[in-house]
Amino acid sequence: MNVVPISTTKSSGVVATAAFLQPVKADLQAVEARMQAELGSDVRTISSLSRHLLEAGGKRLRPAMVALAARAVNPDADPTRVATVGAAMEFVHMATLVHDDVVDNTAIRRGRPTANAVYGNGVAVLSGDYILARSMRLLALDGDLRIIRTVSEVTIDMSEGEVMEIVATGRMDLPIPEYFEILRKKTAVFVEGCCRCGAILGGANEAQEEALAEYGFRIGMAFQIVDDLLDYIGDPAITGKPRGSDLRDGRATLPLLLALEEMPAERKTVLLDAFGNPNLDEGAVDAVCNVIESTGAFEKTQTLAQGHVECAKQSLTLLPETPSRTCLEMLAAYIVERNY
Repeated sequence: MNVVPISTTKSSGVVATAAFLQPVKADLQAVEARMQAELGSDVRTISSLSRHLLEAGGKRLRPAMVALAARAVNPDADPTRVATVGAAMEFVHMATLVHDDVVDNTAIRRGRPTANAVYGNGVAVLSGDYILARSMRLLALDGDLRIIRTVSEVTIDMSEGEVMEIVATGRMDLPIPEYFEILRKKTAVFVEGCCRCGAILGGANEAQEEALAEYGFRIGMAFQIVDDLLDYIGDPAITGKPRGSDLRDGRATLPLLLALEEMPAERKTVLLDAFGNPNLDEGAVDAVCNVIESTGAFEKTQTLAQGHVECAKQSLTLLPETPSRTCLEMLAAYIVERNY
């Protein structure tokens, strides 16, 4: 393969991330402290698993978007509320990752053993429930019914999206509109919810709130599309997972679906033989990637992700010009430039 204009060094992603998080650095430190304080439990195993998850780190993009959205409309948004809601949203994210890893039987995430690999599926699932309950507790302590309603609706959509994705596993004939609906529910509505909650915290007017929600939705769609692209073209040393994981698991994502649209039946043999085969070696994955690349599907996938990012940036024009708005624009660019 000889394309794809996605950054190939992890350092560039780290620099970009640090740059767009600077205005909310204090907020993210407060989020981290709140998370540390909230995840204690009298049950030692739950405390141990929770610490395991916190020490695994992560980009903390969800609480960052809560904070950036709030400060994009009100630089003086209440820092305590921003930290509380930001921590709650990160807990929701953590809980879904724990549950996803159990469903997918994932052993490694971010270069570390997953909770289910260390503690077993039963403990992992129930501890994920515990973390989700902690999130609900934080939202109740904040007490804003609009935020509670937003997060409740988001978690319903996410659950539906995850089930839709499982049901779609093994289907190479998955319609692209159905693929996008899965992405919308399982990923985009959560990012949209983070931005909407931030807008509410910042006291946004109706137009500003909807603009930030639209931004979040578009960013969420682009993020997942790029994730699906990186599964084929990413460097495993950077992404932390082997190439072709979706292919081996029988998940038809956008690069594969676009390639299938462009190929006559007689040329699809390589893809049909590889799809859902857990024993594919690197050579077989390379062969699939070469076939997909030959159709232009990788470039089309990136173009679609870029289109969502451009829409996200356009939505920000309704907001006042603030450092946080600039950082939201930078974050949008990072989504399609990242390599992990």
